Amino acid sequence: MALSRSSRRFARALVGVGLSALTFAGIVLAPRTAHAQRVYVYTNRPPPPRVYYGGGYGYAARPAAPYYYQEPLYQTQLGFDLEGVAPLNAPTYNGGPAAIGGGAGFKIRLGEEIRFPGSGIRLTPEVGYAYDHMWAADNLGNGYDWSMNRLMAGARLGFGHILVPSVYAHLGYGWRQTDAAYVTGQNGGLAFDVGGALDLRVVPHVGFGVHLEYVQVSTDVDTPQWLAVGGHVNILF
Repeated sequence: MALSRSSRRFARALVGVGLSALTFAGIVLAPRTAHAQRVYVYTNRPPPPRVYYGGGYGYAARPAAPYYYQEPLYQTQLGFDLEGVAPLNAPTYNGGPAAIGGGAGFKIRLGEEIRFPGSGIRLTPEVGYAYDHMWAADNLGNGYDWSMNRLMAGARLGFGHILVPSVYAHLGYGWRQTDAAYVTGQNGGLAFDVGGALDLRVVPHVGFGVHLEYVQVSTDVDTPQWLAVGGHVNILF
């Protein structure tokens, strides 16, 4: 039986749909080109995470290093000394010794500390004023004033960085204030001292220490001599 025109059209449509379906299936099921995946292999441990600082702003920085205070080559030094004093020779009165007892005193020093890189040497030229008061009495037990004043210039030489031993010496003019009846003539003259100190430098711009020194003042009547031992602080700026 011959197919009608409409039947033939429907058959051609079914064939077209079938061909389209087969073509789509061929495309989907066709084998694709293989792509290699990258794999990273570390022969050593991966690097540590970076360190950040700056309050969360994300600035990268190297790990913190130990802090060292770098001292400048030159610094002005202001020193304050407190000390106890003990006389070494007592003047005489009417053939007997006067009773010169121990006392106390202080010094103010101003200098310029100079450091020599790589050697630990510190040289400090300085000037200063010193005052020492001693308790005194004559052979009758009458007390009187016995105060020594000095204006001086000199230097100290130190070695080291944290624990700094040093030696020092000063030369200048000294005078005595006293109302002792037996002391006449000029009460002033050449003065000098020589001593040693040990300083501790653990705080930037500040040093603490102890010292021991010998002092002598030449006057017309006698030559006062004494030892002074005490502590001091040096402020550097």
